[in-house]
Amino acid sequence: MLLKKIGAKNYFIALLILLGASIVIIALAFLLTAFIPDAPGRIPYSYNIESSCQFEPWEFEINSLSVSFPEGGIIVNINRTNNYRSDLLLGKAYFYLDGKEIDPEETGGLFTILEYNYFDQLRGDNIFIPIEDQQLLAYIEDVVEKQEGIPDIWSDVIPMNFHRNEGLAYFYFISPDGEPILPPEGNYSFTTLAGSFLLYILFIIIMFLALTIFSPDHRYSRYWMHLGKTAPGIFSLVLAVISTGIIAAANIVVSTLDLSAYYLAVGYGAAIMILIIAYRSGKIDYLDFGLRRDRLKNGYLLALIASILFIGTARGIPSGYFIDGYSSIIALALTFILIALPAELLWRGYIQAVLSRQFGVTKGLLLMSFLVALVHYTGIMTTEPWMAAYPYTYLEVLVLVPGTAAILGYLYLRTENILSCALMHTLIIWLPSIILY
Repeated sequence: MLLKKIGAKNYFIALLILLGASIVIIALAFLLTAFIPDAPGRIPYSYNIESSCQFEPWEFEINSLSVSFPEGGIIVNINRTNNYRSDLLLGKAYFYLDGKEIDPEETGGLFTILEYNYFDQLRGDNIFIPIEDQQLLAYIEDVVEKQEGIPDIWSDVIPMNFHRNEGLAYFYFISPDGEPILPPEGNYSFTTLAGSFLLYILFIIIMFLALTIFSPDHRYSRYWMHLGKTAPGIFSLVLAVISTGIIAAANIVVSTLDLSAYYLAVGYGAAIMILIIAYRSGKIDYLDFGLRRDRLKNGYLLALIASILFIGTARGIPSGYFIDGYSSIIALALTFILIALPAELLWRGYIQAVLSRQFGVTKGLLLMSFLVALVHYTGIMTTEPWMAAYPYTYLEVLVLVPGTAAILGYLYLRTENILSCALMHTLIIWLPSIILY
């Protein structure tokens, strides 16, 4: 409120305050990553068979996990980085976790991520012999295809995963038929978790400041101010809830059937048709979905700047880009038409607008963001309930998803043009697919 009063009198002073706040918060983010280097997370690993070997009888202990392969077994390396290796250990084994024996009849192996030096200590003098039996190699390929690895979060925007830098970073048991036994186990710490939460909260704040800095002369249109004084009515609010439910159902169906995200357009389209029918029959009013002719020219440069900053703060400075010819261009167009635009028409163009008319602009923005997070959480708990045991899931649900929704909602408030929001929504999905790090 104070900044708004100052800005009304002097844009330059308001801009200086915003820039100063941005510099302070960016500095805090850099300090946080310096003290907690794991806080930003990592680009998800890809898992491919690097080597498959048989080993002699082997026993080792890592923290609270004790492992014994009395008859030897198979080790399959499926990922190597500069510091870590991801391995599958397969065969008849005895596992003890926190002093309790895991039923050997229910386990057939272990997935681990270990530091190289730590792995060498555990290996000792054990000899690994490369596997040449084609039938056994086919079995190994089948098991590898079933693995989850480290779960990704925010996979529909900028996928990332998290684990510690020392010791046994992450592991889960494997069933006798090769299926992962979830939830996973990891040596998570409160400091690292809190650091990740705080870092991404700072990123969200930086985005709000950036949007404000690049639109310092913003004023609500007379139309929007008129809407703010016009209550939407109970039927409009009910349809906002119904639309939210349809979106949630579409997300669950697409995830359950493992369909392309493009199929979400069916659910979005159904909700949009219901709203149009209600409007044509006089049940609701002011249904413009944010597509007002006098505002369609606004906000595209702001959306582009915001998209680049959004990806830069979350992922860092890219080393290059790769556009796969027409495939990338087609993906860009389909993302805009089938995902971003219908989502923005519903979430920002209708649901946020109705909630803002009923509760005010700020509360409307917050409630819309809460509903987006609730839909996302419902989808995870319905399709992948084991993710509730992976603590970084809550970073996605409590910060990343509602924060992104709030940024898009704020962009809508600054531009009153849903197409600019759809452009930003498209770019934050599409750009990470062509950027190299």
